[in-house]
Amino acid sequence: MVEPRDFRQGAADDTGVLLSESGAAQARDWLGHEHRRLERCPVQASRPIALCELDGEHGLVGRWLLADILDISKGGMCLMVSGSLHVPAEQPLMLDVRSHPGFGVLRLEVTVRWCRCSASFTTFGVSFLEPLAAVPRLELERRTQRRDPNDQSWAQE
Repeated sequence: MVEPRDFRQGAADDTGVLLSESGAAQARDWLGHEHRRLERCPVQASRPIALCELDGEHGLVGRWLLADILDISKGGMCLMVSGSLHVPAEQPLMLDVRSHPGFGVLRLEVTVRWCRCSASFTTFGVSFLEPLAAVPRLELERRTQRRDPNDQSWAQE
């Protein structure tokens, strides 16, 4: 059995976070070469989604965190969360995407591909277990204050 842990703990990456307009340039800067096979669609001002770590038996571990979607493709997404969060490559996560009905499901299991963190925020790439048939339409965010996903009734499901 996997011991529950707070995956927010971990040292910030000394290289910091690199952001650029081009996902391909960003991947080359971080990884030395391009790993993406599918076109990425940049996202602006969409509703955040929630994510939670999964253990070896695909059970939820810890609290839900809010994540902003930075870009999306049929194969995965780039997400950003507040604070320094070390998420190891190949870590399975559960995403609650109910705020975006275009996905056609409430939750999606994903796998972390890469992670870069700074003292104030973390960006990471995730891949879907199965590619999406189409990139979903994302809903705009209209809230004036961020919510704690753990206060929502679905977080206890």
